[in-house]
Amino acid sequence: MKRVQMLVFITVSLFLASCSINETHTPVQDGIYTYNGFPDTGFEKLNGEWEFYWKALLDPEDFKNSHLSSPEFVKVPGTWRMYEAAGGEVSKQGYATYRIHLSFDEQEIGTAKALFIQGGASSYKIWIAGKAEAENGKVGTGKSTTEPSNSRKLIYFEVSDEKMELVMQVANFHQRKSGIYNPVLLGEPEAVAEYREKNLLFRAMIVMSLLVMGLYHIILFVLRKKEVSLIFFSMVCLLVAARAALLDGVLASYLFPFLNWDWEQKLEYLGASMGVLFFALYTYSMFPKDMAKTAKHMIICVMGAYSLLVIVAPPMVFTSTMRFLQVLILLVFIYLIYVDVKALYQKREGSLLNITAILLFFMTIVNDIMLYNHWITSIELTSVGLTCFLFVQSIIISRHYASSFRHTERLSRELASFNASLERQVRDRTMELRQAISDLQLANQKLREAHQSRSKWIRNIYHEIAAPLTTIRAYTKGILDGVIQRDMKFIRLIHEQSLYLSRMLNDLHDMTEIENREITFNRKKVNVLEYVQELYHKHKVDIEKQGIHFCLKNSLAADEDVFILIDKHRIEQVMVNFLNNAQKFIGDGGMIRLDVEKEEHQVVIKVTDNGIGISKKDINLVFNRFFKGETPDGTSIGSGLGLAISKEIIDYHGGTIGTTSEEGKGSCFYFKLPIAATVSRARGML
Repeated sequence: MKRVQMLVFITVSLFLASCSINETHTPVQDGIYTYNGFPDTGFEKLNGEWEFYWKALLDPEDFKNSHLSSPEFVKVPGTWRMYEAAGGEVSKQGYATYRIHLSFDEQEIGTAKALFIQGGASSYKIWIAGKAEAENGKVGTGKSTTEPSNSRKLIYFEVSDEKMELVMQVANFHQRKSGIYNPVLLGEPEAVAEYREKNLLFRAMIVMSLLVMGLYHIILFVLRKKEVSLIFFSMVCLLVAARAALLDGVLASYLFPFLNWDWEQKLEYLGASMGVLFFALYTYSMFPKDMAKTAKHMIICVMGAYSLLVIVAPPMVFTSTMRFLQVLILLVFIYLIYVDVKALYQKREGSLLNITAILLFFMTIVNDIMLYNHWITSIELTSVGLTCFLFVQSIIISRHYASSFRHTERLSRELASFNASLERQVRDRTMELRQAISDLQLANQKLREAHQSRSKWIRNIYHEIAAPLTTIRAYTKGILDGVIQRDMKFIRLIHEQSLYLSRMLNDLHDMTEIENREITFNRKKVNVLEYVQELYHKHKVDIEKQGIHFCLKNSLAADEDVFILIDKHRIEQVMVNFLNNAQKFIGDGGMIRLDVEKEEHQVVIKVTDNGIGISKKDINLVFNRFFKGETPDGTSIGSGLGLAISKEIIDYHGGTIGTTSEEGKGSCFYFKLPIAATVSRARGML
């Protein structure tokens, strides 16, 4: 992320530093430049109002003729389409003469100065103080007599007088640009030469960087032909490198001395059109899922057709379509930015860096479009933007290959580790298989035990139901047959057996609902002491009728009320079970005590008796289904389901249930429930 931020800062700074809205400083006024010393740079741009003679090729001798018409004054730099002369707008085809007067101080006489012509389309000739100093191409009055050329001239001259004349003939019949379209520099020879060399060095550095990177990606493509993005990217580099070299006439003369002027123009435009075409193909190869094939084919067709036009048409035709090409480039790049934004949204690899780079590249393209339309004064930055883009792509490619290398290393280590530990893995898998077999056998054993337990449960149910039914059937049969007299004790016995059977069925129904999670609980917040006291008084009379002493012991704090969240009916069912069991296993003169205690965040309710107790071998079985204890006379009574149901009810309430007992001394059954709230009678709820 820091690299991206640094790249953004550098490129934006470069962009802002290199371009400015058309400069307002015009040292040339009414065709006269007055020397007042050069700025710190050592040179000055001769921008301003130059004398302009349209449709006239004049030399210094012609200006000695007093019969010349009054000159027009035009702003330099600028193309002819920006001017108006007598008779109307100036055409981009034609010829003209520019002139300014140079006014120096007396002490400057005899000193050397330099003049740097950065652009005159498409041929020009220069005189200084009446002496022909330089010529670019051949100036003529028609297309047949004019020879275009694209070179920048550095002219050294000596200040011979305080008043000197600069005359420049310009002719254009071959391209869109015309006139003096770049600033003319005047300054000290060393400063102007240094400026020219720096520009040349900067351009050469950019061109060589693009050239090396293009060749590097071609080599990568040869080694890895599946990566088609490499060849597309290399073509972008080479095309923009060629275009950047051709934009500088001096560098082009070194690198392409064999090219004529027509092909220099064609390659300059092909660098733009074909560069955009291959750039779009590169983007598609990077993000094929995010770029529509229809859009890709449209870009190929349009840019391919335009490139074909550049190849077959003369420069005057295709250079006149510059505005159209600029619109195409802007549209293509806007779409490519959309593709990168879409890839970023889809979190594609390298999408963040890529969109940052393409935005910077787009900024430099906008700079060049504004530059070539003379809306700003700047330098060509597309090659710089592409170099920055290349830098970012190098980061992306490096990260990709580094990731691939790390992945390969990891796979190698994993393979080596796998080979080294193959026997151990086989042994471990064998042990796991044996363990799985053992677990399966254990599961089968548990399944058999569960099946046996269910069979035993069914037998117990059958036995528990069959016994009272047999009794009822036998006594009713005897009464009906007259064998047994209609005695109330037999009728009462039948009634008791039917009640037992009913309780048995009710317990079975409750147990089935609990197992199937069909039982419903209506839980409410209850004052535990009041609830226990209510149950105590409800059952006190029936218990004491049997000659059993029944008492309540409250160990809760007197200054607070404790509340629990319970189903009152179900908890009463548990306590009745406890009380009934206590009554069964104590004789006359026995004692049952009901205790209420608080233990940390729980309430403990106990039922304690002084009956026969429970043997050690049975103490852990009392909550099992169908477990029955023996009464003092050695008989087993009850269904054996009451305590099992009680345990399920307490578990549902989030509590615990248990028992303690000492054989011959009595038992204590208890359960613990979480406290829902505590209310202080003095201060309210705690």
